Amino acid sequence: MEVQLPLARYEFGGDEFVFVELDREMSLKANLKAMAITGALRRENIDGVIDICPSNASYLVRLNPDRLHPAELVEELRRLEHTAGELPDDHAVRTRIVDVPVLFDDPWTRETLLKFRDRHQDPDATDLEFAARINGFTDVRALVEAITAAPFLVTMLGFVPGLPFCYQMVPRDRQIQVPKYVRPRTDTPERAFGYGGAFAVVYPVRGAAGTSSSG
Repeated sequence: MEVQLPLARYEFGGDEFVFVELDREMSLKANLKAMAITGALRRENIDGVIDICPSNASYLVRLNPDRLHPAELVEELRRLEHTAGELPDDHAVRTRIVDVPVLFDDPWTRETLLKFRDRHQDPDATDLEFAARINGFTDVRALVEAITAAPFLVTMLGFVPGLPFCYQMVPRDRQIQVPKYVRPRTDTPERAFGYGGAFAVVYPVRGAAGTSSSG
């Protein structure tokens, strides 16, 4: 199986960083390609590579320019862009299963959402009602059933420590997508579950956010 994506974009961050964007559109295949490339790079154990940080559709490499020239690293990354995209049919992603109980339409999240309805695309609907309607579900119950029917893969951690970006493992035409608020909330309960685009997140701490929260 070969993951076909546009040619990657390479950028230098000063002398110590190389940033690689694999695709402008975030997708599970872009994430798998990022994981394949960074995994191959890690196994090569190149002298001068300090840190490797994969993301949803990109990755960042930190290097020691006194031991590895950034241009030489980019040359190697370009090679891996083509060779690491070819995955065997029996390729398996090593992971662990974490059960996250979700209470939908809980009183704490609902209270918070109602305080910020003027910042939402549809102030007259709850986040769950809005998400159900724009994704073509008949009601909130059908939306909840779709969310809980298939597992999610954590593709990255970001913005705050411990905040997982979770991509649901379903065909592209079944991906649930919910736009962020028109203006971000200044408050979100700790451990709230929410959607931003096609990614689900679980907030590890209380704080500002722009996703549509469900529970």
